[in-house]
Amino acid sequence: MAKARPDKRNGVTVTEWKGHPSYKWRVSFPDGGKRRSKGFRKKSGEEGALEFAGAKREEVLNEGTRHESLTDEERRAVIAFRNLVKKLPKSNSSPTLIDAITLFEENQNLRHRSKSVSEIVEKYLISLKRKGIGDDYHYTIRKRLERFTGDYGEWLACDISQELTEEWLEDLMQSPTSYNHFRAALVQLFNHALDFGTVDKNPISKIAKKKKGTTEIEILTVPEAKALLLHASEEIIPGLVLGMFAGIRRAELCRMDWSEIDFEQDLVEVTAAKAKTAARRLIPMRPNLKAWLFPHRKSEGQIMPTEMVYRNRLDAARKGASIQKWPHNALRHSFTSYNLAAFQDAPALALEMGHGDTRMIFEHYRALVTPNAGKAFWKIHPSK
Repeated sequence: MAKARPDKRNGVTVTEWKGHPSYKWRVSFPDGGKRRSKGFRKKSGEEGALEFAGAKREEVLNEGTRHESLTDEERRAVIAFRNLVKKLPKSNSSPTLIDAITLFEENQNLRHRSKSVSEIVEKYLISLKRKGIGDDYHYTIRKRLERFTGDYGEWLACDISQELTEEWLEDLMQSPTSYNHFRAALVQLFNHALDFGTVDKNPISKIAKKKKGTTEIEILTVPEAKALLLHASEEIIPGLVLGMFAGIRRAELCRMDWSEIDFEQDLVEVTAAKAKTAARRLIPMRPNLKAWLFPHRKSEGQIMPTEMVYRNRLDAARKGASIQKWPHNALRHSFTSYNLAAFQDAPALALEMGHGDTRMIFEHYRALVTPNAGKAFWKIHPSK
């Protein structure tokens, strides 16, 4: 007589138990990451193998992978979490894996509720109209917000951070009064988003207003730049060095693809569609930039990780490098200052930065660092 074929479904298997002195049927099932077996005298009917197997299969369907063994990737994640907790300062209460999962779930719920920046701008402008504000004021607010949506319109509002917005405001190179006007427009926009639950906090409210006469540019020192790259994770190195040694804006970096890095001709292309000024530009890939980028090169694909990953990894790198104060638009301002000091070619630098002329360069960056510091900056290479 041929042996009956095993009945395998949802991780639960029913087989004949040949040679067992008491049972004729066996049910194998997952239980807490292990496989267990239970024997039965009969196949069907009350207290039979099929009845028990059916109940176990329903448990698996209802409770998902709780009964399944951990995959290698899941096991690595658990070990990584344990190692992370060990590094935290000792306290009465340590975070649990459930805490991490709950935080992730809350973040996913927020992302599900959130809207794109363009969408909330549109709804905000409609709400202003309904309040009966004047046409001139409405036009002014719309024009200011359109400059922001030009860079971040496709982003979810919940991904806009304080640091990212500070960089954007600094890159406008406006007077303190204009800076504050743009800031105020963004504060009101995100207050509107907060009221409707599309963000859980206003990332602009903590950005300080600029006082008149405070247009001084701040940059990373050469030791700080070295330390930052030394402590940066693999995921953010390409973005950091393209900002630091090519002066590419954060908004442009987030849209860039590896196919736009030409390692044969040593050029970095910022396409018209991705450039803030809507004009294509080519930036020379200097030896140290190429040395940093080459180990990470790909034929295509996005260069930057997600905003959340970038932000977390950058915070960790800054702490590792002991950088107490992060300058506004630190990477691009550092690039410009050290480039001008080392190469003394303002017209070429203006082209690399996407400026129409050299006015801003001479107004804000001239004599900011010494020529020796400029040369040292361009000698920052990855360690062998």
